[in-house]
Amino acid sequence: MRLRNLWLPLTIIALAGCGDETEELQDTPQLLIDRTELSFDTEFSAGTYVGATTFNTLYIENRGIQTLELNEVSISGPSVFTMRKPEDWPENGPLKLETYQRTFIEVAFKPNAVQDFTGKLTLKSNAANGETRELTLKGKGVAAPKP
Repeated sequence: MRLRNLWLPLTIIALAGCGDETEELQDTPQLLIDRTELSFDTEFSAGTYVGATTFNTLYIENRGIQTLELNEVSISGPSVFTMRKPEDWPENGPLKLETYQRTFIEVAFKPNAVQDFTGKLTLKSNAANGETRELTLKGKGVAAPKP
């Protein structure tokens, strides 16, 4: 009795499922961000204790052949939202990202009252797929439990 080798069909199926992960890049700079909203501990109607700080990070990548220039990043809204630019962002001038290069912007939320807060994070760049991107910032301040 001869056993059939099942490795070959399994290998073919596995390779077929992988697909081609290379995508055709645009010639122009393309801004890729991982979300359109940054929420802070708002799942399940939870929130952030008043006076405590929570953080959220925005992922940014260039998916174009030409250099992406991040010219400006700013926050508008209540001062409970603060931002930290990447360490390699030049003091004068844009942050430049080459093809597939990525960076992160960290946003902190520190509520000063028991209420809902909203703000806006604005990115300005030379991206062909949108020179200005606005992301909503959402947080909820809640009272800390009493000991």
